[in-house]
Amino acid sequence: MSLLNRQIICSAEPGTGLPKHIIGNVIVRSDDNSEHLYIDGAADGGSPIYVGITKSRGSQSNKLPIEPGDILGGLQVYARVKAGDSLGYCHEETPLHGSIMFRASTDTTDVLSTELLLAVNSRDGLQVKLVLDSHGHLNVSGNIKTGELQITDEEVLADQPVKFVKAIYEDVEYAIPLYSIREKLS
Repeated sequence: MSLLNRQIICSAEPGTGLPKHIIGNVIVRSDDNSEHLYIDGAADGGSPIYVGITKSRGSQSNKLPIEPGDILGGLQVYARVKAGDSLGYCHEETPLHGSIMFRASTDTTDVLSTELLLAVNSRDGLQVKLVLDSHGHLNVSGNIKTGELQITDEEVLADQPVKFVKAIYEDVEYAIPLYSIREKLS
């Protein structure tokens, strides 16, 4: 394991007496590139192991609150597509291929709510394809498939007074009507 161009600083976390580790822009790799980064631990009572990300604005000496719509953190996946010697992110050699991110709500009255975003890469570039908000709403860009049923957002039978979308079940295409809801159920 090598830590390149950075120093690990250990000191007491203020007010706790617990150690604090500060690591910035660290690359961990093995000589044969076969190792993975693992976090392994044991705790009394079966406590879970977390990787924490704390997002704030400002600087380390003046941390400020987040604002609505801020990306809070996540996981980004890069893949080598061109031979080279870059150790980390290099757009030509190792472009971003996918990301799982957490974003603060864009609602200015509720910055505690978050959204989970899943972005994947295609020939058109990295695009968010799935958003799960704090209310449990799932927004998907594209078709939805579960088992043998696939529901698309492709409109069919356009000349009808009701909108129809295409659904596929066991390789047979169907038109599903989308009726408007006019009455509220009590």
